[in-house]
Amino acid sequence: MVYAKKLMIAKVLVSAGITMYTLLPFAVDFGTSHIGAEHWSPHARFHLTWVLYGNLIALPIMLFAIWSKLHGTGRSVRFVAFLGMAYTLGFYVANALSGKYGTALHDDGHEHLVLGVDGNLISTSVIFCLFLLGAIISIRPKNT
Repeated sequence: MVYAKKLMIAKVLVSAGITMYTLLPFAVDFGTSHIGAEHWSPHARFHLTWVLYGNLIALPIMLFAIWSKLHGTGRSVRFVAFLGMAYTLGFYVANALSGKYGTALHDDGHEHLVLGVDGNLISTSVIFCLFLLGAIISIRPKNT
């Protein structure tokens, strides 16, 4: 496969990952399980609102870096993929430290299970894989 075609596939994968990473939480977290939850403090709501809108504002910048003629290189695709992987790895760190900080993947009554597995784990894993595959595919072989 020629590199231009591989780069296009990488761009689509990373774009899909960054779009999912931004829009899925934005669609879900404004509901009663997060920002609308009565037991959340105003300060906790502020932090999540800040993160969600920050991600939303960053989305077109990331897509520009991937698709514009100014950038749009394998390096820019990998850069966006690496940023995405950093953010998704933060999810796994937060989950690993849940015992220390008293956090959970979901509150009681707000589980989203897929085949018995928490939906947050599945969606974040899919997004991470999109970033990883995009980064790998965007590498130009040395002989071309």
